[in-house]
Amino acid sequence: VINSLITEGCEVKGVINHSVLFAGVTVETGAEITDAVIMPGAIIERGAVVRRAIIAENAHICAGAVVGEETGKIAVVGHNAVIPAGEKVAAGAQIAADAQQ
Repeated sequence: VINSLITEGCEVKGVINHSVLFAGVTVETGAEITDAVIMPGAIIERGAVVRRAIIAENAHICAGAVVGEETGKIAVVGHNAVIPAGEKVAAGAQIAADAQQ
């Protein structure tokens, strides 16, 4: 964890850089989060990468998925949305609430 704010109740086993994690967030082993805001209850599975993104409440980023990019606009994943394993969400993309990509 580097230069980040993490609320009590999070389970962090991955790498967090310059980010904010709200209560109840789970970050599994091998996941990487950089320059992001992760809202309550979100799950970031093993090997997933989140960069320059806002992940809404109870969103689920599955294993190996990539959300956002190091440069460009901020990617947004809506409330209860699921990003499947291995999927890529481009910089600036907006995934609707409850979306099942």
